[in-house]
Amino acid sequence: MPATLLNQDSDQIKLVLPSAIMAWRKTVFERIFSILSLICIPVYITSVYLCIKLDYWWLVVFDTFVYCAFLSVAFGFFIPLKIRFIIGCAMTYLIGVAFLLAIGPSGAGFFWLFTYPLLSCALLGNKAGYIAQVINFFTLSVIGLLFDHHVLTWPEITNYSFFIWCVVAINFMVTNILAMAICGYLLQATVKQLKQTQSSRYAFIVSLATLSESYHSSTKLHIHRVAMYMQILAMQLAKTAPSHDEMIANIDDLMLASMLHDVGMLKIPERLLCYKGKLSLDDVEDIKRHCISGASSLKSLQHYHSNDELLLMAREMALYHHENWDGSGYPQNVMGTLIPLSARLMRLIDVYDGMTSERHYKQAAGHKAAVEFISQQSGVLFDPNVVNAFLLVTTDFAKLNPK
Repeated sequence: MPATLLNQDSDQIKLVLPSAIMAWRKTVFERIFSILSLICIPVYITSVYLCIKLDYWWLVVFDTFVYCAFLSVAFGFFIPLKIRFIIGCAMTYLIGVAFLLAIGPSGAGFFWLFTYPLLSCALLGNKAGYIAQVINFFTLSVIGLLFDHHVLTWPEITNYSFFIWCVVAINFMVTNILAMAICGYLLQATVKQLKQTQSSRYAFIVSLATLSESYHSSTKLHIHRVAMYMQILAMQLAKTAPSHDEMIANIDDLMLASMLHDVGMLKIPERLLCYKGKLSLDDVEDIKRHCISGASSLKSLQHYHSNDELLLMAREMALYHHENWDGSGYPQNVMGTLIPLSARLMRLIDVYDGMTSERHYKQAAGHKAAVEFISQQSGVLFDPNVVNAFLLVTTDFAKLNPK
């Protein structure tokens, strides 16, 4: 779910970011299922071998189908995330049931059924976990009754009875419920911590960005509008980019980082920022230094969290957001893909917002003029791939700033 803006036309504007828990769940899901897809290679081979020995050809077909589906869910990034969660959880249940029906009270069958509620709780929430527990209870009850009425023909197990099955099933359910309760508690604590972290980062960034541009009365509107432009453009680029290297995965962090692109303005004398006449060449050079000043300030923050992706992107945008695709920009005159992707996005957005917003020293040129200028400067000021993505979402840009 994308971020949204509240109270866009007032000073109380607020960015509502999607819950960070979904990103956490995505990471958990992909790590678990990518590992399982490798671990299950010998499991699949031995399962197929056993089923062939027992002449269960239907189960061979089923196992093959399930393992192929397992790989699709683990690596099928084209499938919506929640659908992948649901299918992944359902598959753990089906694998467990298949093992129990085919070969009886095996460790493999109980393992997959034990995993089913835990995954459901972690990926879909506590309610889904309890539903999975109920499904497990009825499943074990039905399998026990089928065994008691000799419907199932398991490999012979000496002295194994319906009573033993009931004892095992009850102990299994109690242990599973206890494990899921712990999982649910840890998940709630994680959700709370993620929300607090997300809110704290947002408050810090807005405060810092507002402080750096306090000379401008509409700073809050400006930085939030820039963040929304960044979301629209980055999401579109993810669909049209020629390679995975030309995408940014964490768009939420990218949005927040974009708010700090002009943080270096804090070190520029206010007389220059509010000056309405023509600036001297020396004054222009002083203003240009805001790129290096901003990057330096953000670099100092990185000492406290060197691996923070948000600070890294913020520093890139602060330093490079006036660099041009053809190398004619400043402060370092880098060109092409040597300019970080986040800064290439910011370069276009900064120009668009500058042309469609009033400043103390100029009138707004308007949306149509901005689109025409950006289109003309493709391959000159702007990355052609970024321009192509922008031209597909100009209507969405205009809704945010219809001037």
